[in-house]
Amino acid sequence: MTALRHAAEVIAGHPDQDFYAIALHGVSTEESETIAMPLLALNSVQALERDRLTESREQLVERGEDTDEPADYEDRPDAEGDGSLEPETVTLEEDSLLISDSEDEDDELEDDEDSDGEDLDDVLASLEADLEEDDAESFYSDKWEPSDWHWSSIDLCEDPAATLWSDAMTGLAAREGWEPTIKRYYHTLVAVARSLREELNERTKADLVAYVADEEHAEKLLQLCLTDKQLSTYFPQLSALSEGA
Repeated sequence: MTALRHAAEVIAGHPDQDFYAIALHGVSTEESETIAMPLLALNSVQALERDRLTESREQLVERGEDTDEPADYEDRPDAEGDGSLEPETVTLEEDSLLISDSEDEDDELEDDEDSDGEDLDDVLASLEADLEEDDAESFYSDKWEPSDWHWSSIDLCEDPAATLWSDAMTGLAAREGWEPTIKRYYHTLVAVARSLREELNERTKADLVAYVADEEHAEKLLQLCLTDKQLSTYFPQLSALSEGA
């Protein structure tokens, strides 16, 4: 099997990587002029973390933030000034040093409001971090999107073989109809994904998640491709839906 050979070569060539998923993708169920051969994609835990870190740094640069400087750099005494302003001499009048009781109360009120604001900011920041962590693990995150993976588009075969295969499938769809052809095609892809999982899990220590990726039928395809244990481990919500069906 071509997909198995390519996947095994990638995994064997990177023994320091912990691979967690493999996918077949790039074939739409929507009717089109041609039926293409799927692309093979793999990803590892290390590659995912590295790519996310790179993306975070790029976003900081786009916002004009220097990733090499610590967050409190401007408040430190060794921070470099821009040299554009001369120190200003401030003269205080004697009367200006007198502070009334009402001003003290105002200052205390402002301090209380600042404290409440800081507490609220901490709570909101914590909630946001929790949501981001959940999103980072969900099926619709980059963790499970093959087109975002480090090894995202491995051709199963090269031209002219790929073109001949595509022409044959397109001709079959023209003769027998798009829907029955694409259904049989996807049934074949699901069988290939299951076979990949079984074969590769025998060769590696990892419990690889192997599936067919498609935006319109993502959840159904996951349920067809994954084992019950994998569904409950990686996608508990889908597992609950499957059990309730």
